[in-house]
Amino acid sequence: MASRNQPSMIKVKRTNDPADDINVLLLGQTGVGKSTFINGLANYLCNDTLEQAANDQMQAIIPSAFSFTHDETFEERMINIGLDDEHENFNEHGQSCTQQCRSFVFPVGEKNLRIIDAPGIGDTRGLDQDNKNFHEILTFISQYEHLNGICILLKPNEERLTILFRFCINELLRHLHESAKENIIFVFTNARSTFFKPGATSKILRALLDEHKQKQNIEVSFTRDNTFLLDNEPFRYLALRKNSIELSNEQTLSYQKSWEHTVKEYSNLMRHIVTRPLHAVSNTLSLNEAEQLIRKLTRPIAETAKLIQENIQLAKQHKENVLKNPKIASQGLPQNDVRIRHLDNPRTVCTSDKCCQTITVNNEIKIEYKSKCHDICYLKGVVQETINDPRMLDCEVIDYKTGQCTKCKCSWQKHQHITYEYETNVRRLTEASSLSDIDKRISDLKDEKSKIEDVYKKLSKFLHANAILPLNDDILEYLRLFIKEEQMKKSAGNQNNDVIQGLEQMMKDYEEEINLFKKTIENEKDRSNAKDVLKPDEIFPLVGSLYRLPINGKKIREQVDGLKISQNNISSKREVFVELPVKANSSTIMRQFQNIISNK
Repeated sequence: MASRNQPSMIKVKRTNDPADDINVLLLGQTGVGKSTFINGLANYLCNDTLEQAANDQMQAIIPSAFSFTHDETFEERMINIGLDDEHENFNEHGQSCTQQCRSFVFPVGEKNLRIIDAPGIGDTRGLDQDNKNFHEILTFISQYEHLNGICILLKPNEERLTILFRFCINELLRHLHESAKENIIFVFTNARSTFFKPGATSKILRALLDEHKQKQNIEVSFTRDNTFLLDNEPFRYLALRKNSIELSNEQTLSYQKSWEHTVKEYSNLMRHIVTRPLHAVSNTLSLNEAEQLIRKLTRPIAETAKLIQENIQLAKQHKENVLKNPKIASQGLPQNDVRIRHLDNPRTVCTSDKCCQTITVNNEIKIEYKSKCHDICYLKGVVQETINDPRMLDCEVIDYKTGQCTKCKCSWQKHQHITYEYETNVRRLTEASSLSDIDKRISDLKDEKSKIEDVYKKLSKFLHANAILPLNDDILEYLRLFIKEEQMKKSAGNQNNDVIQGLEQMMKDYEEEINLFKKTIENEKDRSNAKDVLKPDEIFPLVGSLYRLPINGKKIREQVDGLKISQNNISSKREVFVELPVKANSSTIMRQFQNIISNK
C-alpha cells in the first residue's frame, strides 16, 4: 500500500521533451493482435509472474472480447474485457478491431514510451479502405518528429493467406521511406502454437523481402536480431480468471511458460528499439505530407481568389468614382481586409439556399449561414475543410439512411465541415490616393491572382499523379459555392458581376487544364514521372512562394497554419496517457526497461 506521501499511481511526464520520447508504431493485418500487444505489455509491466497478475487488478488498456469454449461441456461464452470504447469495434469472432490510430503513452522511468496502435491492413472492406487506413496512419504519425521502431506484427503460419499477406507487406514497404529499413522490426504473435518459431510465415516473408530488394534495390533485414516471438495468450488467461473460469493445471503451466518467455522477448524488443537510429518521420511523410499540405491549401486558395476578385472590382469602381469626383481620392482606396477567426471546435454548417441568408453589414451585403447543424463536430478522418465529402455522412447529425440532416433536413452534400470563419471588412488604403496608385494596385492583384492559380494547378497535377487516396477536385466545389453566394448577393442588389465572371473564368481555366492533364497521364505507367509533374521536394518551396506574396501571402499562411493546429488538436484527443500502479516501478520488466533506457 502506498504511503501518504507516495503517489498511488505512476503517471506520464507530460512536460518531457518530445525528442526524448520512445515512439513505436504497430502495423499489421486486421486481427493479428496489435491491441492485445498493448494490453499484454501493461500487465507485464505490473507483475513478475502470471500468478501475481491473476491475483492483482487486471490492466485492460484497450477493450476487447473473445469467445471461450469449455473443454468438457462445449459451452461457448463471450469474454469481454475493459469498458466499451468508440474507437474499437468487435468482429464476429470477438476480436478487437482498431478503427483509427491512437497512441498509448506509458511511463517508463524518466521517459515516455508511446505505442501507436493503427487500423489493420487487409481490411475486409477492400482496397479502398486499406488506402484510407494508410492515409490515416501517415496523417496521424505526422504529429511526431521521429519513430524509434516500426513493428510489423505477423502470425507464424500464414501459408494460406499468401495474396493478402503479400499485399500487406508490399503496401507497408511502399509507404515507408528507405531510411526506415533500420527501424523495421518483425514481431510474431501467437507464437506459442509454433513453439516460438516463425513457422511457415518465415519462408513467405523472406521471399517477399528478396523480391522487394530486386525491384527496389532496398534490403530490409529479417534476422533473429530484429525478429521477436511473443505470445500474449496469458492476457486471455487473466481475463478468464477474472470471469471465474477455472483452467486445468496443465493449461495453467502452459500459460506460465508463455508468460515467462514473452516477458524476456519484450525486454529484448525494447533493448533493440532504443538502440535503433531515430527514423525522421518527415522522410516517410514526404509524399503524404505534400498531399496533406495541398489539400489544406484548397479553401485558402479559393477564399483568396474570391477576395482578389472583390478587391479588383472595388478598385475599378473607386477609379471610376475618382474620375468623376477627384476630391474623393484623398479618402483612400477601399479594399476588403480579412480576419481569420479560428473556432474552438470544428463545426458542421449547411450551405444550402434555405439555410443561408443575405445580410447588410456597414452597407455591404454578406452571406450568413443560419444553420450551425453540429457546433462541436470531431468528424473522424476529416483533417481539412471539406465540401460534398462522403465522410460527412458520418457526422452524428446526418441520418445515414436518408442522407439528410436531422437539424435542417438538407442533404449531407450541402454541408461543410469548417474549423475557421473567414470575415471581411472594408478598409481604406490612404497610401493609394492617385490614379496611378489605383492602377498599380489592380495590376498587383491580377499578378497575385495569376501566380496563385498557376501554383495551385501545379499542385493539383501533383495530386492527380501521386495521391494515395482517390482525388476529388475540391477547389471546384469551393468555386461553385462562392459563385452561388455571389449570385445570392447580386439578387439582393449587390453590383458584383466582375466577381462572378472572374470566379467562373477561374473555374473554366482550371477544368480545361486539369482535364487535359488527366488525359495525358491516363496511359502512363509511372504517373509520378510524367511530364509537368512536381517532385515531392519541390512542393514546399512552391507553397512558400505563396506565403511570400506581398498582398495576400500572410493570410494564406495563417489559414494553413490554423488548419495544422486544428489537425494536431484532433489527433491529441486520441492520445491515451496510461497510469500504472506504483508497484510497477519494482517489477522485473520495468527495471529492465529503465536500465536499458538509462544505459542507451
